[in-house]
Amino acid sequence: MSMRPGRNQDTPSPVIPLEQKVHAELVRSAYEDSLYGGGVAAIVVLVYGFAMMSAAPPLTVLVWMIGAFSCNVMRLTMRWLFFRQPMRTDHLRRWSWSFSGLSGLTGLSWGIAAWMFFTVESFGYRLLTVLVLAGLTTGAARLLAPIFLANLAYFYCSIIPFMAALFTVDTLRSPALAVICLAYIGYTTVAARQQLRGLQRSIRLGYENIELVDSLGLAKESTDQLNRGLSAEISRREIVETELRGATTQAEAASRAKSEFLATMSHEIRTPMNGILGMLHIVRDTPLTDEQRDQLDTAAHSADMLLEVIDDILDLSKIEAGRLELEHIAFAPEQTIRSVIDLFRARTNAKCIALHMEFDPQIPRALIGDPTHLRQVLFNLLGNAIKFTERGSVTLQVKLLQQHQDSGKSDISFAVIDTGIGLEAETINRLFQAFSQADSSMSRRFGGTGLGLTISQKLTEAMGGKITVESVHGEGATFAFTLSFQHAEEPKDQPQNTHDEIPGFSIPMLSGRVLVVEDDRINQRVIIHFLKKMGLQSSLAQDGYEAVQAASSSNWDAILMDCQLPGLDGLEATRRIRTNLGGKALPIIALTANASAQDQANCLACGMNDYLTKPVRLESLAHTLQKWMGSARNSAGKK
Repeated sequence: MSMRPGRNQDTPSPVIPLEQKVHAELVRSAYEDSLYGGGVAAIVVLVYGFAMMSAAPPLTVLVWMIGAFSCNVMRLTMRWLFFRQPMRTDHLRRWSWSFSGLSGLTGLSWGIAAWMFFTVESFGYRLLTVLVLAGLTTGAARLLAPIFLANLAYFYCSIIPFMAALFTVDTLRSPALAVICLAYIGYTTVAARQQLRGLQRSIRLGYENIELVDSLGLAKESTDQLNRGLSAEISRREIVETELRGATTQAEAASRAKSEFLATMSHEIRTPMNGILGMLHIVRDTPLTDEQRDQLDTAAHSADMLLEVIDDILDLSKIEAGRLELEHIAFAPEQTIRSVIDLFRARTNAKCIALHMEFDPQIPRALIGDPTHLRQVLFNLLGNAIKFTERGSVTLQVKLLQQHQDSGKSDISFAVIDTGIGLEAETINRLFQAFSQADSSMSRRFGGTGLGLTISQKLTEAMGGKITVESVHGEGATFAFTLSFQHAEEPKDQPQNTHDEIPGFSIPMLSGRVLVVEDDRINQRVIIHFLKKMGLQSSLAQDGYEAVQAASSSNWDAILMDCQLPGLDGLEATRRIRTNLGGKALPIIALTANASAQDQANCLACGMNDYLTKPVRLESLAHTLQKWMGSARNSAGKK
């Protein structure tokens, strides 16, 4: 029975008890951290030894240096031996005792140093000894926490000789000092025990969560099988037709309740997310140190990842509820593909990997299909390929397979090829299951919910294709699918996804007055800041009634309208504004956390000109305002 830390086994391993897994992880963590403890301590030995050469007999110092340095070399050698071979669970006790013995020996070397060198007459060298010993014991308390015995051995072996050295100095003898030293030892012992318990709880919780996810997956599969069997039995029995209709009605009600719940949760999450991302953008415009800017970029990246998780869950719920709506519009395929490639240029440049696009020139310049969901599938596949590729390249190949002249259609293949970590054969079958990763450690190493491939497969199937996978473990993978598109007369430019960054986009300077209808104070600050950066003047309306009054009593170049407002909501406020203004052209743009296709349709139906979802990016807001305010000024000029 053996375990290799951080690696999968080719053959199934026997079931290992949870406590044994926790113990193995603690031992592995201790040996892994010993690289830093042993390496840093070896350097401190050299620095401290050379410093003491002028305060103590050089030969004595040299002998001590050789002994202390050897202790740290043995620690590093033991670490090398530990990771050189698979870790057997029945050898854990031996590795633990070996680690504790070396830790105690290393601590004893510093205790000897304290005993010999603290008694020198110079106060400066005494202070140096105390600082070195305090620093090493503090660092060891963290690095040796996984093995309690090693922690205590290092601490006691280094501190007790130091305490003895203290009492050899006449000026330091006192009952108070003795009490303080004993209290320090007691406190450190309790702290080491508490820290170990915290690590054990954390590791145990991680393994329990993995087991819980696996059990939930098995339970879902079992439930799905029972549901299919029940549905087949009901279809064969006319006698239960009435019950079936009732069950169908209940299922539809549950689906509506689920959709309403998800829509509400989407709004409630997106509203504060708009404040988070907006405030991060505002802070970016203030003077920052390099460390602060790095921390701010990390926070912004984490917020973007959270928003991706929210979008994935909402997309999956819409697909499973059968509410996916496909477009059938003309688009330029090369422009659509290139827009996806451009979004990943910065990411691949940061990882120092190549990103290639191979587009077949024989593909028609205009096709009819769903460019939005095509972009989403390619975005997910490219994102996964880049995530799991550490070196080499990622290539997007788009080829024309066949043209059907009689039906006016073309079969086009899409392939994403990477040189990343690849996949094992047994893991490919579960790639497209929701919340699934290639192995249980992927989410910890690379992040992600495991929904991207599930959504991509369902979208591809809805468009008439299916994603296939070819991979060699350690040599990369190829994700490919084929779709059929109707030919179009001429290409039409497609708008950018409002949630994507627009590469190379520079914030335009605009002029005019914008009415911001928003009841959330944080979102008010974010939007006003964005408008100010574009050179626009702005005023606030807290609810729909104020918006109607302000729109009628003053001249505006545009209105940014939230939908969920106290009193009078944004949809009704828009209808009243349109009625009051008659035929006057005034762009009203929805700026809302309601993100479904039905919400967008409702906004446009009530008289709004455009639709933006929260959290809104500065680039998207500027792009939309530039389009509509420019149109408004042109219309006014013509009149």
